[in-house]
Amino acid sequence: MIKRLLSLALILAVGQSIAQVEIYNEDFQSGIPVTFTIVDNDGLTPDASVSEYTSAWIPVIDPLNALDTVAGSTSFFSPAGRADRWLITPPIVLGTYGNILYWEARSHDPSFPDDYTVLVSTTDTQLASFTDTILNLVNELATWQSRSINLSDSLLDNQTVHIAFVNRTNDGFKLYIDDIRVVMEDPVGLFENEIAELKVFPNPATDVINISGLESLISVEIYSIGGSLVHKSDDATVDISGLESGRYFLVARNENTVARTMIVKR
Repeated sequence: MIKRLLSLALILAVGQSIAQVEIYNEDFQSGIPVTFTIVDNDGLTPDASVSEYTSAWIPVIDPLNALDTVAGSTSFFSPAGRADRWLITPPIVLGTYGNILYWEARSHDPSFPDDYTVLVSTTDTQLASFTDTILNLVNELATWQSRSINLSDSLLDNQTVHIAFVNRTNDGFKLYIDDIRVVMEDPVGLFENEIAELKVFPNPATDVINISGLESLISVEIYSIGGSLVHKSDDATVDISGLESGRYFLVARNENTVARTMIVKR
């Protein structure tokens, strides 16, 4: 759940202007999914005042918003020590270019701010596989902060990645993470026209789709989410039976117009 409506409006406006496609989103409203990997790599005992932290990361109600559930981790131990507590995403398939990671974070208490590291593995969830450190953040603020990192700058395009958020605070208190998102830039072009009249049916489809609304059709191209051309036709009836199940971009063209929409292959 995005914490500030103004920030959300700005993000959406930017996303529309540069044609971003969301490829991963987790807001923890239903808890921490079982697809996440959680690792307690410090073995320390939480202080009695934070005894609810029976795991390295747990779902907690945001103290600033009773309607929001977030992922929380503690670094308050008895005896005191340095946390090493990992929250690892399931595999995320990045696009051809323009991959950006967004998340929100805050420390519980400004007097005891928490530190954390964001790392990436391109293989598996073994801790030794997280060889790419993309952020070390010291003293996270006690108000929700919207953070982002351009994963493409780390040469991660077209790769399948796991992203780890690691609480590494020495004698802190509590750290919260929420709204983990990954977006990529639309691989089939940023300035193509999307016309309301373009219709694709049925959608979702299993074998054949039909296209209407674009006169004098010249070509139909279907692209994977990663931007690869997987099928091309010059007919308004397109056989997609050979495609794997999933989401695709469909691009229809005539002499004057390029129209774009999303289709789903069952």
